[in-house]
Amino acid sequence: MPPSQTITDQRIPRPTEVVNLVAVQRGTSDSQRVIVITGHLDSRAGDVMNATIDAPGANDDASGVAAVIEAARVLSRHRFRATLVYAALSGEEQGLYGGRILAAYARAQGWQVQANLNNDIVGNSRGGNGVHDNATVRVFSEGTRTTETQQQANRRRYNGGEVDSPSRNIARLMAALAERHLDNLRVKMVYRTDRYGRGGDQVAFLEAGFPAVRITEANEDYTRQHQDVRVENGIRYGDTIDGVDFDYLAQVTRLNVVAMAAMARAPAPPSGVTIEGAVSPHTTLRWKAVPGAAAYRVWWRDTTAAQWTHSRDVPATPGEAQAAMLRNITIDDWFFGVSAVSADGHESPVVFPGDAGAF
Repeated sequence: MPPSQTITDQRIPRPTEVVNLVAVQRGTSDSQRVIVITGHLDSRAGDVMNATIDAPGANDDASGVAAVIEAARVLSRHRFRATLVYAALSGEEQGLYGGRILAAYARAQGWQVQANLNNDIVGNSRGGNGVHDNATVRVFSEGTRTTETQQQANRRRYNGGEVDSPSRNIARLMAALAERHLDNLRVKMVYRTDRYGRGGDQVAFLEAGFPAVRITEANEDYTRQHQDVRVENGIRYGDTIDGVDFDYLAQVTRLNVVAMAAMARAPAPPSGVTIEGAVSPHTTLRWKAVPGAAAYRVWWRDTTAAQWTHSRDVPATPGEAQAAMLRNITIDDWFFGVSAVSADGHESPVVFPGDAGAF
């Protein structure tokens, strides 16, 4: 049975079963580790309570659902160590219900969700400001974890980690993959959970403690979002299919496919990452061994840098405890992280030490 729940709320005045469509591609050796791609099925016009008016939803969010379906078509032909989940969610416009239902289902199934890639409004390349940009896509990611406790926040404020949540490091990985593998598509990382006053199903995953990002076109056209279909003062309103740039949507879908494949082929991100080096010229990182990791990559960057800039490979050693010392690199001046690397070179997202960066 697909994940579902009967909902009654302000925007759903009568009891209604909200049903998600979910396809699961089991991993070969690490099946409880899950990468989820989502888009939402429902759409709306100007009045969210009007259930009879025409609300095509071509870009918000048939574009995201199209990305989910195409990702499933491409990736299902291959085998991966981690599990891939493809989900078309319902009830997003009514209160992010589809995301909450799937996140609760993931918890009940014991899924270890490494990432949710939420595609919401990903098919338009021409903004309401007149700018045409078919070479940029925004990836929104939270800076500090939604589930952070007060004690964890106190440590983070003192030692750093405000820009190193697991979601943020997934965004960094996506930006690096786009630069390496895609032509004419740049990831613009936005250090924010979502746009001002707006939300998406990734929020439900974050509230459940799962890393998640929102993928959205670079320039939105608000005449085509949450609008009744009409022509007014010579302007065409409504989320109709003529507002979708299919070549651009294909590029955004490629980004999703590359990111999902990269994470699913790589080992899991390291756990138990700690750091030490106070009153020392050297910095030492420690972490637990990761199944399938042939080596680890220790990363560091300037504290004001957006991306990881320096790295050193460390062979995996027998036993649970893994460690690396960076000689003459002081802990005080840099941010540090660790990723796991398979024998064939596939690398996990980077993990920042401590609770702030833990997956």
